[in-house]
Amino acid sequence: MSDTSAASLVQRERAALADLLDAGGPAAPTVLPGWEASDLLEHLLLREQRPDLMIGPKLPVAPVARKAQKGLDALRALPWAQRVEKFRSGPQKLSPVRVLDGLMNTVEYFIHLEDLRRARPDWEPRELAASDQAQLWSGLRRMARLLVKADVEVTLISPHGSVRIPARNARGAVSVHGQPSELLLWAFGREHAQVSLQGDDSALQALEGARRGF
Repeated sequence: MSDTSAASLVQRERAALADLLDAGGPAAPTVLPGWEASDLLEHLLLREQRPDLMIGPKLPVAPVARKAQKGLDALRALPWAQRVEKFRSGPQKLSPVRVLDGLMNTVEYFIHLEDLRRARPDWEPRELAASDQAQLWSGLRRMARLLVKADVEVTLISPHGSVRIPARNARGAVSVHGQPSELLLWAFGREHAQVSLQGDDSALQALEGARRGF
């Protein structure tokens, strides 16, 4: 296990996610339909270390697509422990991702750590420090209007404040209550989020069909 006693939230979430990936193996379930741990880890590695391999195999230029596919195949051929270690060690020193680690990855790692944790039958919500919740709240405030697209006005309410998400031609209003961590999971469309919703029946029904997450 990693020593994260003096680490920032993004560093602690990365370490915990790496530990859980390592312990569970590539076939560990996630809450994401059709995704196992191997799919989740590949997404994380490509996102911050090899974004060229995310689109390269799909390009219409055959030589470029073939080269990118070879790179993707090579990554998938690595032993599981080595793939996890690549994620644990993070982007290279000169990568701009390293400079933007907290801004770019705090929410990402929290969400995906919970994607693994909450796929286990015995999961329980983590007790996060108030300072950690404050960081997640900051991320949610920044992203809320991008994450939730609804025909109702939505207000996210936490002990750290509230965020109103207006809707054009709103068919009512719904308030969603919870800790920042749970509200963030809800906004990303995770069904295990522990939140409470308040509103009239028609507004709640309209919210059920809303798009949440990117």
